[in-house]
Amino acid sequence: MTFAYADPPYPGKAGYYPENTEVDHVSLLEKLQNKYPDGWALSTSSAALRDVLELCPPGVRVCAWFKGPRPTRSRRALTSWEPVIVAGGRPYPVNAVCNVADGLIAQGRFHAFPGAMIGMKPPAFAEWIFKILGAVRGDTFHDLFPGSGAVTLAWNRYAGVAPAGRDDTTK
Repeated sequence: MTFAYADPPYPGKAGYYPENTEVDHVSLLEKLQNKYPDGWALSTSSAALRDVLELCPPGVRVCAWFKGPRPTRSRRALTSWEPVIVAGGRPYPVNAVCNVADGLIAQGRFHAFPGAMIGMKPPAFAEWIFKILGAVRGDTFHDLFPGSGAVTLAWNRYAGVAPAGRDDTTK
């Protein structure tokens, strides 16, 4: 099976990234639906969830990554979670107890990773995405916004793939 994960700059947040370009979520969701019918996951912000979810096909699930507190000055409550929209995926066997939840509690970006950057997801998050999608060794996984390369590295470890260059397509 072939799966994809998209972690674009969240709507209204493009200024935090070097490209400084808003992502066209209509086109992105069309690409996800057309190129990845086996399954895909899309990260967004809680503030953008309503608008992004409106663009999604029926049947998607909203999962939650609780990234914990990040004490800082703020005029409002700090955001401590991010929604992940999931479509499709490999069905789990019904003759076994499922231990994959639609919520994950894991600290935010992994600062020790070379090239740590804003929006970077920790290895536990990436593995959770693989499990939600039901991805297994032998599947293909595409990280559509590779940034630091951390998700692809996590996939290589998860799927037992020999390390490769920082490529957005890994099998």
